[in-house]
Amino acid sequence: MEGIEPAALSDADEVERHPCPRCLAEPGSPCLSRSGAVAGTYHTGRFTKVDRLAKELRVPTSADRGPGQPWRPGTPPPTPIPADTASADIRIGYARCSHLGRVS
Repeated sequence: MEGIEPAALSDADEVERHPCPRCLAEPGSPCLSRSGAVAGTYHTGRFTKVDRLAKELRVPTSADRGPGQPWRPGTPPPTPIPADTASADIRIGYARCSHLGRVS
């Protein structure tokens, strides 16, 4: 039985962990346009804080955030794990079976 891996965060979840310097959106909310609607793409100053997205030219806002619609608060993002916290990964066991010496 293989270990269970934690669900990977989506681009939107990772971007929304940071505040936006342009539209002043708080962590946990998408970027907003001047009218207060959800912007179609995240502002550059925000998505470049995510290492794997830093070189992208644009990062579109996820469809479940309702781009173009008035923003409504949803589920808050998960809190980040502090860097000094020990990893929760634990090896439970190890087994090996060789079939070379097996008699049929």
